[in-house]
Amino acid sequence: MNYPKINYDYEKIKLKKIYENEKLKDFTDYGIETPESKMVYGDLKFPPLLEDRAYTMASFVTSIDGKLAYIDNPAGPVIASSNVLDPDGGMADFWILNLMRATADAVFVGTGTMHKEPNSTISLFDQNLENARVKLGKTPTPWAIVCSAKGSSIPFEDELFNAQPVMINTSHKGFEFIKNNIKQEYYLVGEFKTEKDIDKQKIKQQFQKFKYKKIPVIVTGEGGNTNTTLLLKVLKLLEIDRVMVESPQYCHSMLQDGLLDESVINYSCVYVGGTAVGFGQGMEACTSIRHPHSELLSIHMHSPSFMYLRHKFIYNY
Repeated sequence: MNYPKINYDYEKIKLKKIYENEKLKDFTDYGIETPESKMVYGDLKFPPLLEDRAYTMASFVTSIDGKLAYIDNPAGPVIASSNVLDPDGGMADFWILNLMRATADAVFVGTGTMHKEPNSTISLFDQNLENARVKLGKTPTPWAIVCSAKGSSIPFEDELFNAQPVMINTSHKGFEFIKNNIKQEYYLVGEFKTEKDIDKQKIKQQFQKFKYKKIPVIVTGEGGNTNTTLLLKVLKLLEIDRVMVESPQYCHSMLQDGLLDESVINYSCVYVGGTAVGFGQGMEACTSIRHPHSELLSIHMHSPSFMYLRHKFIYNY
């Protein structure tokens, strides 16, 4: 399939690095790189891969007050594209999302995003980044992992299911709905209630048998709740070394569980305010006693109206 592409003007989206954490010197793994990516962003380095689970990362653009979308136009990219003081900075934001996607083996997609931005693909809009993936033996796009505990919110008619490799992450109750409503061929991975339930050899054998032929439906947890810790262990067995989170609600949940390793948060200098969507909207907030911390790995700048910050999360729980 030919995925949509953007003809990026790399000179216009070129960023200036104004801070780099000394710890990056110890990061030995490189993400997907091209001559253009090194010119725009510089080196993208990661810590060594984890042995027992997938490494997790996120990329979001927010307003100066931490909002992720406008109420009247809820598509996420609008926070960047509505910045009239720096439209090229908005293009740089979307390009960074593509850079992180290029490095990921899979991307978590929330069903809320699928409804707000229907028939969108989790693809790379930079042809050079896609070519670099393929050159390394990877698929042109990362796997899309549709996340829904209930299952009932999944739009199975969405073009995403036909456009690229897809997995589904759900609960026991969610699977009961999915198996009666899914339109695509699938196979069950699970059900996993504890780590003892994970049969590594079976998972690997099934994956090789059905890879790119049937949708893996991964079932974890008990009742209507999923278990992200188990999911990340299973994904590692499904050849997913790095996974990216593009659902703000799921991102919040993983932060509370101490499972999000890092995030790029780009700051578009616009103000939204009010009841517009932010991280973890409507979910339980962290407390003054139990909350994640972060340290900056790098800061890039396009103009006084657009900044790009990479955070490494640190947990004391």
